[in-house]
Amino acid sequence: MRRPRYGYLVDKATQAAVAAIEVYNKPGFAYREETFAILMLNAWELLLKARVLKANRNKLRSIEVWEPKATKSGKSKRLAPKKNRAGNTMTIGVLPAANIVRGYTQDSIDDYAIENISLLMEVRDNAIHFHNVGRDLHKRVQEVGAAALRNFAFAAKKWFNCELSQYQFALMPVAFETPAGVIQTVFGDDTKGAAGKVAKLLADQERKFPFEAAKPFNVGVEVELKFVRNANAQAIPVMVSPNDPNAIRIMLTEEDILKRYPWDYRTLCKALKETPKFKENAEFHRLRKPLEDDPRFCRVRLLDPRNNKSSKQRFYSPTILAELVKHYT
Repeated sequence: MRRPRYGYLVDKATQAAVAAIEVYNKPGFAYREETFAILMLNAWELLLKARVLKANRNKLRSIEVWEPKATKSGKSKRLAPKKNRAGNTMTIGVLPAANIVRGYTQDSIDDYAIENISLLMEVRDNAIHFHNVGRDLHKRVQEVGAAALRNFAFAAKKWFNCELSQYQFALMPVAFETPAGVIQTVFGDDTKGAAGKVAKLLADQERKFPFEAAKPFNVGVEVELKFVRNANAQAIPVMVSPNDPNAIRIMLTEEDILKRYPWDYRTLCKALKETPKFKENAEFHRLRKPLEDDPRFCRVRLLDPRNNKSSKQRFYSPTILAELVKHYT
């Protein structure tokens, strides 16, 4: 039996969502929030179009854009497919598709899902204005993005019986950048400017549509991290909901950590030798020391993780290079 047309769109939607997660979880990736929003919106658009196709027996016209046919005397009452610059028929966008699916009596979406998609669009549309993205916007996109993945996984399972557990849908928590290990719920250092306006919009809409665990769709999720003991001394387990026995667990091994912090001291110095005016002297140590306390740039590894007095070695993220170079240029 020939596979239905909408099945191919479901596959593409899933791969777009996986790509969004992979990009977001890359260490030291400066454009992660904007890229995640673009890819996640693409995933949602494909999934919604697949749902419309399924409801219309795979008829392509159900997702095509049609407009009055242009004639010499003006516009005709007859409709014709709208073409893009390449000459291909244009299809509906993510919000028109979402509004169509919302009207279905079964296997539909609600206002929470549509609002979540709209907030992702705000992040995407304002990407060009981002100059200094602070931690509050990181947190807001983390909350909206986690909800987008949760909503997407639910819809894929409910509409197409597409099980996504094999892809381990989870975003790396941005709280690894905070000294307390917990994402703060107050506004941080980017409350002004374009990024601040976007962060405020995301926060306002999350308050308007509060998270409800029992709901299939949500606008945002509350993100909190707790570090707990584990039998494996080389692992850092993270529980999204420590009181929920069914909570998603994320396990980071030493190998995962070293991917984020691959440089030792000598490698760092070697990378800096290409920088004019750099010298491995007291001034360099003065500049480096404060950055070693920032988990974005440095991690201390104990020889014996069970003993805080054990011998230790510092490992650095390549992102520290840009911070140090600023002082030599």
